[in-house]
Order: sequence, then structure tokens, then C-alpha cells
Amino acid sequence: MKTRAWILLAAAGIAALAVRVSDAGAKEMLVCGFGSNSVARYDMSGNFLGNLDAAGNLSGPLAARMGPDGKIYVVSEGNNRIVRYSASTGAFVDTFVADAGMNSPTGVTWDKNGDMYVSSFGGNKVRKYNGATGAYLSDFVTAGSGGLSGADNGMMFGPDGNLYVPSYNNNRVIRYNGTTGASMGNFIASVNRPRQFEWFNGTLYVASEGANAVRKFNGTTGASLGAWMATGSGGLNTPIGMAFGYDGFLYVGSGGTNQILKYDAVTGAFVGVFATGSAGTFQLPAFITIIPGPGTSAVMGMAGAFAARRRR
Repeated sequence: MKTRAWILLAAAGIAALAVRVSDAGAKEMLVCGFGSNSVARYDMSGNFLGNLDAAGNLSGPLAARMGPDGKIYVVSEGNNRIVRYSASTGAFVDTFVADAGMNSPTGVTWDKNGDMYVSSFGGNKVRKYNGATGAYLSDFVTAGSGGLSGADNGMMFGPDGNLYVPSYNNNRVIRYNGTTGASMGNFIASVNRPRQFEWFNGTLYVASEGANAVRKFNGTTGASLGAWMATGSGGLNTPIGMAFGYDGFLYVGSGGTNQILKYDAVTGAFVGVFATGSAGTFQLPAFITIIPGPGTSAVMGMAGAFAARRRR
């Protein structure tokens, strides 16, 4: 075990899995508060709607996404759990998976068959579970495969059906075969502390924690497309995650300022502050999710940010 200072984040984007959204109700943003052990709910005007009923089940929530059953799945890193909530009421449903083998879980996503994948920061791997029962199936990505070090919560399936995993400790995004889990090598060989990423109009946007910016890459080749926004624009400090909204804006978590910031999705220009965390809303936002996702009934994720010292 070793101690390292870090900021976890994540988020994700469109996965290649259609979901039922009848339980989702109105469009909402969910913000995982790592420091407050809660998940805050906002409408898309930035009005606070309350928190998911944690019922003492959450310890360091790092990601929240809508699953194929229309429920919200929250990754609870501190106690190695995946916890489910009603998307319409926010009520606690159950602990779907409790497994020490997840070893500090960070992200969650699903394949086209509905099976669930959980990234393990401490184990440098990705675990696969039965999407209906939560039963462990395999280590889909084995420990350290392809150089994976610090598998983070931006993990998602890409438009090509392969699995993309941020490798926090060595500044990479690694691609894995979506059927076998075999490493396909670095998709992005160098990006300073990658967290959340999303494909948008053929481009891959990556929240770069170390660069205080969002970076753009060719969504097919991984080639850099240069700066999309100015470093630190709008006071952005340690971005962890992000998500595209319905409204032509990109929402980015700012860990250093405990805020969700809003940018023009085309130009990258700063628009304003969407939300600022407080004792009653969120502390250290680690992930943001918009439900249901814009323009699709696919699983969507989004990011937030937090800063903390953790045992590893």
C-alpha cells in the first residue's frame, strides 16, 4: 500500500448500449460528492433537487450511471460496492455488488449484452459481472494488461465497440478488445492525468486533470487535435470529468474550486458556473451524470471532481 495525492474523476459518454429510460423521469444532472458521501441531484437549470438516499451505503462515490434496467448505479470506492437507486425517486434500491476483489472501484459501464464492467484503480484491471445478478464472471482486463496503471472512472465502450480505459498513473488512454479484453495498445499515448472522456461528432474530448484543460483527439486514430479551450478558462482548476448536455454546452467538473463549470460545446468559450458545492449539496465532485442522456437512450455518464489523499 502506498499513499498518493490524487484527484479522482470521471465520467463517461455514450456507451454502445440502449437502455430503458422510463424510470428516469425529467432530465437531471447527478453529481457524486466524494467528500460528502452523497450524490446530489440538479435540474438542467442548476436548481438543487436534493440527494439520493445514501442510507449509509456510500463511501467515496466515484461514478454514477444509468444501467440497462433504468436504475442508477453508483460506484462506492471506499467499501468496494456498486449500489443501485431509483432514477425517478432517488430511493435506495439495493447493494448490487459487494466485492473486495474490485479493489477500489472507480468506474462502471455495460456491454451490448448487458453485462457490467467495473474498473479497479487498486488492482489495475477491469472486472466483469453478470448484468442481471451481479455475479462475478472474470477479470476482463487482467492486472497491468497493456501497461494499465490506475484504471480510472472514465472507462467506457467506444463507438467501435472496444473498451477504453484511462490509465491515470502513466498518462494514457488504453484500448482493449471489446469481446476478449486483450490489449490493443495505447489509443492516446500521452495526456496529462486523463479522467473523463466523451466522443462527440467523431472527436474524443478528454478532461486532462494535470493540464487544467479539456483536450481534443481524433476519435478514430487518437491523434491530438490541439487545444480546444484555454488552460484554466473560467477558473478551471483540476478538471476531473465532463459531459455534453442537451443545450449545446459542455459541463466540466473543477476539483480545485468545487464547481461544475459550463462551456460552449463548439468554441470552448467559458459560459458560467452551473453549480458550486456546499455542505448540503456536494463536496469534492467526483462524477456527473445526465439522465436520460442527450440525443440517445444509451447509457450516459458525466464527470465531476474531487481532491483527497487516499491509501493505495
